[in-house]
Amino acid sequence: MRNIGQTLKERREELGYTLQSMSEKIRVPISKLKAIEEGDLKALENDIGYVKFYIRFYCNALHLDFEDFREELEKSMDEYSNTTKMLKMVELEEIQDRINTRTKSTILTKKPNRGKFRKPDLSFISFVALISVLAISLILVFIFLVLPKLMARDVEPETDVVDVMPQPIVDTPVEDPTEEPVVIKELTIEKTGVDSYKLSGLSDKQELQMIINFKSNAYVKIMIDGVSPNNPASKRYNVGDTLTQLINVSEGMVVEVYIGWMNGNTMTLNGLSVPLDETVAKRNGSVTLIFKMEGIIVS
Repeated sequence: MRNIGQTLKERREELGYTLQSMSEKIRVPISKLKAIEEGDLKALENDIGYVKFYIRFYCNALHLDFEDFREELEKSMDEYSNTTKMLKMVELEEIQDRINTRTKSTILTKKPNRGKFRKPDLSFISFVALISVLAISLILVFIFLVLPKLMARDVEPETDVVDVMPQPIVDTPVEDPTEEPVVIKELTIEKTGVDSYKLSGLSDKQELQMIINFKSNAYVKIMIDGVSPNNPASKRYNVGDTLTQLINVSEGMVVEVYIGWMNGNTMTLNGLSVPLDETVAKRNGSVTLIFKMEGIIVS
């Protein structure tokens, strides 16, 4: 990680940028840029899920290829994660040792009753030991099962007044050959590109029902002819949520659906599954799906 930070710092100075000007350029706080240049992952502990984003944006601003740093960055983050887990385990063992020591001390220093030695309350000791084991088990489950999943999922950050997270830069994919249209009842969905579609066969008095089922957390924004509807408003959806949008169709209408994290999420139009390109359906990042209304029947 220090090699990455040193390379970025030298490139920044070579191009004549200060930390202040670079922070304003890529909208990442100075403290985080400084920690990256010093290779200090400890200082970025609370933002460990966003480190890849920060360094990607830094590379783009300095005209460097992020892929040249990916392997070393992932190795450094894995080493830091493993070290953190080991420290947590040592800390838990120390807590358990202190509990055992205090329990034994309480038993040994307990005064006898009326000249007779009072036997230790084994039920109380068993209860304390059971509670301790359960607490440690829950903590270990969180550290080894839940926490890695949370850290691995690069969820699009919420808007923050101080630390504003720029949208990831997505390369425009090469369009695949168009596929045959899928028809159910009156609606026809024709795939015209990797992320673009033509909708036809509807009446101008019909409503188009769009439903998105979320298998990944994602921020969603819908634009209808360049205008964002108030219901539902643009916001973040969590795993298991469902977004439903009703649209009054008209000839030539263009509907754009921005999904901040696409992998696993699905969409239907009037009950018909939208045929997603494999590169779009499994994309670990944002995608904008574009639907154009053509051949609307005027009643």
